[in-house]
Amino acid sequence: MKHSKGVVRKKKGTGLKIFLLLFFIIGISALVVAYKFIHPIYVDTKEKVFQITSEMDEGTFRRDGNTYVYDKDGAKIGKIGNENYSYVKSSDISTYIKNGYIAQEDKNFAVHHGVDYKALVRAGVSYIKNRGVITQGGSTITQQVIKNNLLSSERTFTRKFTEALAAFELEKIYTKSQIMEFYCNSNYYGNGCYGVEGAARYYFGKSAKEVTLAEAAMIVGTSNRPNDYNPADSYKNATRKKEEVLKNMLSEGYITQEEYNLAIKENPEVVAQPDDTDNDNYMVSYAVHCATLRLMERQGFQFKYGFSSGKEYKKYNKKYSSLYAECAKEIRSGGYKIYTSFDQSIQEKLQKSVTEGLSKELEGAAVCVDNSSQMIVAIVGGKSEKDEFNRAFLSERNPGSSIKPLLDYGPALNEGVATPATVLNDEPIDYNGYSPKNAYSGHLGPITVREALARSVNTVAVKLFQQTGNDVCLSYLEKMKFSSLCYADSTIASISLGGMTYGVKPVDMAKGYSTLANGGKYVDNDCITKLEREDGSIVYQPHGNTKEIYSVDTAYMLTDMLQGVFREEYGTANQLYKKGKILAGKTGTTDDNKDAWFCGYSVDYTTVVWTGCDTPKTIEGLTGSSYPAEIFCSFMDKITDASQDFSIPDTVYLAQYDKGDTTSILNGNDLYTLRPKEYDYYSRLNDEKREAYLLQQRIEKEKQEAEKAVSDFEDFTIKNTAQAKNLENQYAGVLDVIDKIENDTEQAPYLERAAYKYGLLKESVENKWDDVIAAEEEAAKEKEQLSMAEDTAESEDEAAEALQTQKRNIVEWYIDAMYDREVYGTGAQKLVADAENALSQYEGYDDYDDLKKDVDNAVAYVTALPTPEDIQSQENNLQYPNAADYPIP
Repeated sequence: MKHSKGVVRKKKGTGLKIFLLLFFIIGISALVVAYKFIHPIYVDTKEKVFQITSEMDEGTFRRDGNTYVYDKDGAKIGKIGNENYSYVKSSDISTYIKNGYIAQEDKNFAVHHGVDYKALVRAGVSYIKNRGVITQGGSTITQQVIKNNLLSSERTFTRKFTEALAAFELEKIYTKSQIMEFYCNSNYYGNGCYGVEGAARYYFGKSAKEVTLAEAAMIVGTSNRPNDYNPADSYKNATRKKEEVLKNMLSEGYITQEEYNLAIKENPEVVAQPDDTDNDNYMVSYAVHCATLRLMERQGFQFKYGFSSGKEYKKYNKKYSSLYAECAKEIRSGGYKIYTSFDQSIQEKLQKSVTEGLSKELEGAAVCVDNSSQMIVAIVGGKSEKDEFNRAFLSERNPGSSIKPLLDYGPALNEGVATPATVLNDEPIDYNGYSPKNAYSGHLGPITVREALARSVNTVAVKLFQQTGNDVCLSYLEKMKFSSLCYADSTIASISLGGMTYGVKPVDMAKGYSTLANGGKYVDNDCITKLEREDGSIVYQPHGNTKEIYSVDTAYMLTDMLQGVFREEYGTANQLYKKGKILAGKTGTTDDNKDAWFCGYSVDYTTVVWTGCDTPKTIEGLTGSSYPAEIFCSFMDKITDASQDFSIPDTVYLAQYDKGDTTSILNGNDLYTLRPKEYDYYSRLNDEKREAYLLQQRIEKEKQEAEKAVSDFEDFTIKNTAQAKNLENQYAGVLDVIDKIENDTEQAPYLERAAYKYGLLKESVENKWDDVIAAEEEAAKEKEQLSMAEDTAESEDEAAEALQTQKRNIVEWYIDAMYDREVYGTGAQKLVADAENALSQYEGYDDYDDLKKDVDNAVAYVTALPTPEDIQSQENNLQYPNAADYPIP
């Protein structure tokens, strides 16, 4: 029996060994399998965590939030976005909130290094039990910061593992206080509330620093399930959560029993106070537009305003539109603060003037610029106060005559083409097929540039544009950043009167006229005084970049001329003039009365008003001097007394129109009324340009005269000996005309052409006409000798002999002339006839038969010469001796 027991005991020991061996093998296998499963995940996760933490900074834990717009005084006037979010520092968060989160979410927050191992084990056991499905959390506050800001919210092992490893790294980089700050600012609390500041403001109408213990507990309880536990939508659930948080705070020692009791009894009042900022206004839409442009500028976009071809324009517009959409989306996505120059008091006055000044069927837009800062202080995009469509910067309409000061008169004065006193003729004209008509019937004849502007004479404006040059005039608009110009505008003849492809924007016109008010200097300002991100980093601030468009003299003279629009009886806005008001401005009306403008300024402000219909149509009575001028005057009366005069530059002087006599500038206010009759303003700054222009005009006239002289010389051919003999004198006359051109370089091409033609004519004289001239001179000499012989003959025999000799010489001259011919034409035929006639005069002399034989031989020779049809013989014009020169038989 003992033996049997020993055998049993031995069998039991062997079985245990086998069991332990199998357990060890299974354990090793499980570890191998686990390693093969976990190791790749670990490696990938480490790489991902490194990528996350290497790109991380404090800005990583800030939401973009909303974009806010502020007026000149820092008052909020607009919000882009629907979130209630403001990032706050830890010092601005109630200790109740921070301690509440520790008690509720992460009791070991102060001591762990990113991961709470006990909580992690609980989550791991749950994961195994539920076959790979995570059913409960174990995340610390540090892990939740990672999840809220850097990872998705999916419930997978890989995401949880990444979260844990990243939490370790986060704890190495930031303090516990910073991590708690990130956490409190990144939780969602329902109703668009992100962060404790947004939640406290929305639910309780106070800051996160000011909340009570009960309110803090309610905020802490909300973030776990915000849609179910927020106090605005489910106060009962929120109260239950509040009590749970308070209980945990008490048990963890963060509050006393007394504090607990009071907080349990407190029922926080929920105000559900949304941000009631009015986003639907013209100031906000324009501010966002300007911010978008400044963001494009910061990204290096090169804005263009003039184009050399349609292809270039299309390419630019495509690039512009793409980046504009991208930057506008970024601004609207939130996270920016746009500080502006908008003055809400002026804005209200401008809106009221537009709304009350328009008829029912009309729409309108208006822009006001502060001339001292060159910032836009008010903008109205329609007669409705709600921003349905901001016509002030989105609408492009033809400006009519309101463009003349900027495009025609300003450049003409500035380039020295004209002065206010320059006289041009108001007459029918044709400019590249375009024949402009005036608003009045007929034409006024000679008129000064000053009066033409006040009367809005179209023909004079077109002449100034033409004389100054299309490209030169358009360059002025380009330099003032008129954003609706396109390549086609440079080809439109009517552009000088506002006939543009797309038109202009009211904001661009306002900046253009404010440039005149600013002494001709354009300042690259809009409405933005500062653009910054929510973290305080500055994206843009105005640098006051200024460039001179018109000289200060040009700006003043043009401003003085524009006062005539109000002050002169013939001025287009004279009916609105009020004594004591010093205003400059210009009306503008398009064809068929579809658009009407008034653009003007005082010393203080520039204001532009457009009126018309969104779909252009003719409106009876719609002119620049009606609705827009009335709105302008109504508004300006509300914001300025317009009593201060414009400053006259030292370089402007008064001179008499015709005599050029100068007089001193008078001192005092309202200089417009003090200017002496028959005197007008001139510019020392522009005088040099004026002289250069007048010189160029003279040169052009001289070139025209030279062109005619040279062209006539080039068309000239020598047809007789008189012309051949006069060649040198004729050439010298052409050179005299060329020499009158007051520029050697301009003379050169004419001299070259004249010299070339002279060379051809000189060669012709030498090759063809010298022999003819010599023969004529020889015949003349012989005739002279014969005459002398006859006069000195002492007897009739000697006279008769001399007469015979003379007659024979004449016949022989014809014989020689016939032998000199090369072509038998009309001239040669006349020589034959004349020779036979001369021979008949010799009949009766002894040697007549011999002489006749010589004549017959010469006639036979000349009649045998060729007569080609394509050659017009020069012999037709051969000069013969006058009848009086022939000897008397």
